[in-house]
Amino acid sequence: MAKLNRHYSRILEEIYEHPFPRNLEWPDVVSLINHLGSALERHDGKYEFRIGTVTAVFTKPHHKDVDAAGITELRQFLNEAGVTAEPTPSTENVTAVLIDHHGARFFGYDGTALKEQDHLEPKDPHGFERHLEHRKEAHYSGQRIPEADEVYDRVAQRLKGDDSIVLIGDATAKSSAMAYLEEYLRAKYKDVAAHVVAATPHDLSGITTGDIEQIVRSVNS
Repeated sequence: MAKLNRHYSRILEEIYEHPFPRNLEWPDVVSLINHLGSALERHDGKYEFRIGTVTAVFTKPHHKDVDAAGITELRQFLNEAGVTAEPTPSTENVTAVLIDHHGARFFGYDGTALKEQDHLEPKDPHGFERHLEHRKEAHYSGQRIPEADEVYDRVAQRLKGDDSIVLIGDATAKSSAMAYLEEYLRAKYKDVAAHVVAATPHDLSGITTGDIEQIVRSVNS
């Protein structure tokens, strides 16, 4: 079977979604079959799908979405051709990191649901200014504020072994913890930096799990 990228893997997963997908669009189905084999439109308006030696004829739905009967036929055709759903990297192997000057939060997929898996905060035994900036900004006019590198070291250690990493944080130029982390990984943890697929600016004050999942999916589409 032809290797599937994230886009085609998602279409295939939708086809096999239990019990039936709600919004499986016909053009996506045709695109997938053309990638796996061929999808030829006949003179009568029907489509002849072929994967390897397996062929089947399908009628284009009246609406853009494929109905339950069409999905059942499509599953049968794919099964006969030996095509099964594959997990997409975006829902299996990604870690999203929310990083700001108060700490880092780590999100990943537990089966199919995105959940917070871990969090790290600066070590501050005196409880004074519990954030990543140890000194007042006024003391460093026009310069980068010194960061608590021990936090970034701990973040890097936490990310070791993760396949795909998406950084999410506020984008406030020099004071952006996300930008600093990205630079820090490139300088001191190249093995981790190699797995960072995106650094996405976002207001973290009201971010939801749904927002995080949307960012992850848009990055991996």
